[in-house]
Amino acid sequence: MAGRKQAHLNEVIRQKLGQLLHREANDPRFQGVTVTSVKLSPDSANARVEFSMFGQKHSPQDVAASLNKAAGFFSRALGRTLDSRRTPRLSFHYDPGFDYAHEMDLLLKSTREKDA
Repeated sequence: MAGRKQAHLNEVIRQKLGQLLHREANDPRFQGVTVTSVKLSPDSANARVEFSMFGQKHSPQDVAASLNKAAGFFSRALGRTLDSRRTPRLSFHYDPGFDYAHEMDLLLKSTREKDA
């Protein structure tokens, strides 16, 4: 039961952080940033937030540093909307999964073009 509750809370936090990023964050480095997953610690005190970027001029490290600087803002805003006793401390990490998928797609396309 606790596993389902935590999985649900992970998804709720992911959705709410995505909304906060797009509606309330004023930093231009956050444009094109998507929250891909949230992983709460077993005691729900910490949350690892993974994000991806689309059409960014900034490096993933620069965006991650900016997001981590703004983690207090996101945590406070999240705390106002969560139905939970404690708001987790957020740490943002870049998720290279979409970059990898894009590279694989390009490789497959180039292979198909060579075969044709």
